[in-house]
Amino acid sequence: MWYKIEPFDTLFFRDGRPFTMGAETWANPIFPPYPSTLYGAIRTWLIFERGTLKDFERGKFKDELGTPSEKGSLRIRGPFIALGDILYFPIPNDLLAKKDKKDNKLFKIDLLEKPKILISDYPLRQALINKSDFELDDPDGFIYLFSLKDYLTDSDLTNRKEIFNFTEKEDIFIQEKKTGIKRSRRTLSSKKGYLYRIPMIRLKREASLFVEIEGLDNYPEGGLIQLGGESKIAKIGKYTGDPLEALKGRTFKFEDRIFKLYLATPAIFKNGWLPEWIDRENFEGKYNGINLKLIACSVGKYILIGGWDLARKRPKPMYKAVPAGSVYYFEILDDTQAEKVKETFHFKNISDINPEEGFGLSFIGEVKL
Repeated sequence: MWYKIEPFDTLFFRDGRPFTMGAETWANPIFPPYPSTLYGAIRTWLIFERGTLKDFERGKFKDELGTPSEKGSLRIRGPFIALGDILYFPIPNDLLAKKDKKDNKLFKIDLLEKPKILISDYPLRQALINKSDFELDDPDGFIYLFSLKDYLTDSDLTNRKEIFNFTEKEDIFIQEKKTGIKRSRRTLSSKKGYLYRIPMIRLKREASLFVEIEGLDNYPEGGLIQLGGESKIAKIGKYTGDPLEALKGRTFKFEDRIFKLYLATPAIFKNGWLPEWIDRENFEGKYNGINLKLIACSVGKYILIGGWDLARKRPKPMYKAVPAGSVYYFEILDDTQAEKVKETFHFKNISDINPEEGFGLSFIGEVKL
């Protein structure tokens, strides 16, 4: 079941790096929030939709929502940013923009055999290389649903290198700086050395978040949900239809037995950038009966994902995660049909850790050499 989330006010989400008043003065913002943040907010909302916190602690909702020490059947996919009813996604790492970024155009870099003269510890047999006559750089923004669809089907647009426009972050949300200082609870006077600033996210009027929720016996129509570091209130409600229908219904033909896997949300793998099921020596592995070989990737800089465990009143484990937008290229080593690859990887959470929270949402795409 799809839900749409519309904030009433600014929101505050930050990365996993420590932030303590008096030690740091600036928190690092992120948007959209990490899947675990939204999973926790949705779980809390459902607890109070069904009863009380005491009921939850006693295991009354154990099957669906779990207990303070374990999870139930609740699963999510997302979150996704939307303008109106159109979803926007992190830009894939194999799409780059001109360094001046004046025209918001994206260009696809080429998948080539790794040059023998390449001086690097990059271990895979092929690499993504810029063969254009101009310098490219990482874009800072999002691509919308139908552009991602063209990208995943390796459309004819790629033959002329120029792919499509990307949408800048400022077209979806803006940052507003909020300054504060710690005060004494007894005297209400400010404390010296505890000045801080936090960046608040204000969505544009037509912007919202989407999430798909699974694993429930019954789905509430909607209500109010608390989001972010300051527990701001947002409206959540059922959304009729499937905003990802254009991507889910695609058929694929892997003519060269190669496909790419794009991560729409961060993934936490036990071996860092490498999924657990891939051998570290020959980069081959078996997933759901499909024999694959990793031949290239572009994963970007790791991000830190942690959080606070309300039940145990202590920090959650801190993980180094592969960021959203990362791309992996695989070669199919057996006679597996494209449809089985789609059923296994397309719109699936493939993170080694906490996939039920929305980590590692993947889409597959064609590759034409």
